[in-house]
Amino acid sequence: MGDQCVAYSISMNEIEPQFDGQWQGITTASDGACYFGSSTHSNRRGAGFFRFDPELRNLSILADDITAVCGKDSPIPQGKIHSPIVEASGHLYLSTHLGAYWEGAPEEYPGAHILGYDIENGTFRDFGIPIERYTIYSAIGVDPDRGKLFAFVVPWAEEDTAHNGCHLVRVDIPSGKIEDLGRVGPRGRIACFWFFVDHHGDCWFTLWRAAGAFPQGGHGNLYRLPVGAQKVTVYENILPDCHLLYPDGRPRTDVEDTRADRAWTWAAPLPGRDRCVFLMGMFAGEDERLWTFTPGDGSPTSANFECAGLVGPTFLATALGGDRVYFIQRGNVRAARGWVAEFERDRDPSRIDWVDAYHREDLHLKSISLSSRDHGTVTDHGPIVDQQGRTPRHIDSLAADDRGRVYMVGGWHLLPGEAGTQQIQWATTREFVEVPRAERFAFVDTAASTA
Repeated sequence: MGDQCVAYSISMNEIEPQFDGQWQGITTASDGACYFGSSTHSNRRGAGFFRFDPELRNLSILADDITAVCGKDSPIPQGKIHSPIVEASGHLYLSTHLGAYWEGAPEEYPGAHILGYDIENGTFRDFGIPIERYTIYSAIGVDPDRGKLFAFVVPWAEEDTAHNGCHLVRVDIPSGKIEDLGRVGPRGRIACFWFFVDHHGDCWFTLWRAAGAFPQGGHGNLYRLPVGAQKVTVYENILPDCHLLYPDGRPRTDVEDTRADRAWTWAAPLPGRDRCVFLMGMFAGEDERLWTFTPGDGSPTSANFECAGLVGPTFLATALGGDRVYFIQRGNVRAARGWVAEFERDRDPSRIDWVDAYHREDLHLKSISLSSRDHGTVTDHGPIVDQQGRTPRHIDSLAADDRGRVYMVGGWHLLPGEAGTQQIQWATTREFVEVPRAERFAFVDTAASTA
């Protein structure tokens, strides 16, 4: 197996047995700590919000249930912190998302909230619900120079998806005023995971097609809200075509549906915010390269995109830390292609066919360098294992800092005698059953984790 990537993990289910997943909703902050959520699909409680101090290895509960932070009782909890968490002027900004997907729940859901958190004072600010009953799925971004915040607001109830669509909103942070900039795209539900807010104050994004699940999204389109503008500009079919890392890196133009999926599955601004890095991984073109995008004068062409290296299959579990992009991937890159750990996380771990890299998780922490010294070099930090020998079943939440410290939240294998996550069977009985995994937060110091 080679060297291992040794993580220090903490049980989230000892805090709340119903924590059952986390997607996005994690960041490293200017105070050196990691801030993150742990989410539910429960009808009883919402997501928690936490702070981890890597120096003391101390976990603090900042909000036991984020629903209570949102200021009023709700028949449907704020089940998830699914947005990115972004920082400006000593404050973190995030949004909530419903985790209740059963029939009737979206109609009772009051709507997602945009929240701020003061790092120094430890206090929350509730900006409220941008659009009643709509959720935020899931991009938010901040322009620190102009005090503006952006959020992608999405209908979930059947009536709303039938008669309306997704909206882009802009928040004036000092006053708290929320400005609805209108619908983006046609009617229906679409997803947008990441914004890039550049140094001019322009907000750039793509829409997720997800292998045809949201046909309005993808298609290689890039969207831009210019600073101060009221209307979004669309640059059609501008994103690069998709290539595989193996066997020969040829264009995938022979797979038209895959080409139509092209969108960002991850994006992050580089220092100075004059450009960003992004990926078009699983369910968004299946591209296996890392890209940079430089807006320039704001009228982009294909020349504004540059390949920064080959990484293989990737999805949400990606993070920028210093001059490296970290990502979670199976050790065998070919085995990772088309394989989604989240879809396999509740399979019986004792199955005999889980004995090789093609039939078990084999999740590694990897990174690619952006440094001029070794630009494009991929490092495999090894298969992830915690201090007691557990290995992860799936991870969809990742953050990193410029000191090589990497943080993750996800489902992990159980040790003998350990209790599993209590997950609601929302599609059937809505009872809670124990599943064969546990929700854990984990921390890796890549400078000291090799065993």
